[in-house]
Amino acid sequence: MQSLLKAPYILRNIHIMIVAILSVYFAGCANEKVQYVDIRDSNKYTSAGLDYHDIEAAAHKSVQSLLRSQYILSLDPTRKKVLAISDVINDTMQQVNVQSLTMNITRTMRNSGKFQLTGAIAGSGGMSDNMIKHARNLRENEEFNQYTTAEKGALIAPELSLSGKIVQKNTRVGKQQRIDYSFILQLVDIKTGIVQWDEETNIIKVASNKKVTW
Repeated sequence: MQSLLKAPYILRNIHIMIVAILSVYFAGCANEKVQYVDIRDSNKYTSAGLDYHDIEAAAHKSVQSLLRSQYILSLDPTRKKVLAISDVINDTMQQVNVQSLTMNITRTMRNSGKFQLTGAIAGSGGMSDNMIKHARNLRENEEFNQYTTAEKGALIAPELSLSGKIVQKNTRVGKQQRIDYSFILQLVDIKTGIVQWDEETNIIKVASNKKVTW
């Protein structure tokens, strides 16, 4: 009987505690501020995973190696090579924007004046423009002036293919873990299949074993 009399009192106290906890939680959320971080200062907030600075560093090292290679130096400066981005395999435990890496590299390649990037064809490491194909479907559409549609045989086939792979290896070292990231890239002559250039960039991080890199 006594237990039954205490039940409403206990339930009332539980209700008060839940309300108090929720009030503190939502008050804390309301006080949290979101702020912009300057790219130059964002490396202060680096993580065990791959971030913007890692992609930028890998792209910079790779493209500088490419532009200094004997193959690039031997190219005819008056004729630009047509480049296509092939597959870039993400062999890590994270979601990596591989297109950010390849576009960073190909942008510098194009700015060198020795390359042109095709948007007609691309692998997983790049982006192809679907409008190129859609526009050609207008050839038989009577609603469009056929003199303005793209003629057959106008697309230029790529001569070079840029492909790559990003690899991750985690190794426990006592209470810490060493995380090795390898960015492997190669430039292939599509006609002959010969590898004209390749480069491997390594980024090594050390973090607590409690850090999860995915």
